[in-house]
Amino acid sequence: ACPAPGPGLPEPAVPPAARRPPPSLSFPILPDPAPGRTTRRTPARTPALTTVVFDWDGTLVDSFAATRAASLTVFRHFGITMDETRYRDTYRPDWHRTYRELGIPESRWEEAGALWNATFAERSGDLRLLPGAREVLDRLAATGRRFGVVTTAERRRFETDLDRFGLRGRFGVTVAFEDCRRRKPHPEGLVAALAALGSAPAETLYLGDRPEDVAMGKSAGTRTAALLSAFSSEAMLREAAPDLLLRTLAALPSALSLPLPAR
Repeated sequence: ACPAPGPGLPEPAVPPAARRPPPSLSFPILPDPAPGRTTRRTPARTPALTTVVFDWDGTLVDSFAATRAASLTVFRHFGITMDETRYRDTYRPDWHRTYRELGIPESRWEEAGALWNATFAERSGDLRLLPGAREVLDRLAATGRRFGVVTTAERRRFETDLDRFGLRGRFGVTVAFEDCRRRKPHPEGLVAALAALGSAPAETLYLGDRPEDVAMGKSAGTRTAALLSAFSSEAMLREAAPDLLLRTLAALPSALSLPLPAR
């Protein structure tokens, strides 16, 4: 269970455009598989990365098609017109926030959730692990690194996914939607994961594919990596200013050897 929020867990905001990195780009972008050049000055001392915590959707598993189909079904049910641009603009990992912004009354969120889950289950055959996901996890395990998942997916669906891909038991900790009172970008879930893993924030990298993931990692004190995915855009991730921007998941092992700024 997640700790109760306190003074040490302020409600963060996704970094605004004013904080975007300059055009020269102050963090490295890594292609697959070799690391790209970095313009960041190497710090004198940086704690070794002993731990990697992942987001799930868009980071380890490609669930965009099923997620989109389920969401559009819910919106049609509530008479909400949704083109592609509006869908991407209103997408949030915290789907309660999306429902609120679109005017779906809280009294009907359970109804919306049931319809979403039913549609997602029908489209679950579309889900695929991202290329290189198993190999990345194997390489992390081989180096003795600890790793876990913090996701806003409901636990029942998340564990169904884990079973589908034979990954149950591979992670030292999993934190799902129901496990926290506050969702991304609030750091509550990530703080709980680090406590369970026995890892310090300074030695941890959090990898996700949304600005909310980057904001959560920064608020928790970890180093951050963002992965390009269908759930976001490169411009959106650049604006969030992660320490690393990965073009593919397969680039992660190389990224772990890069000098990153201490938090």
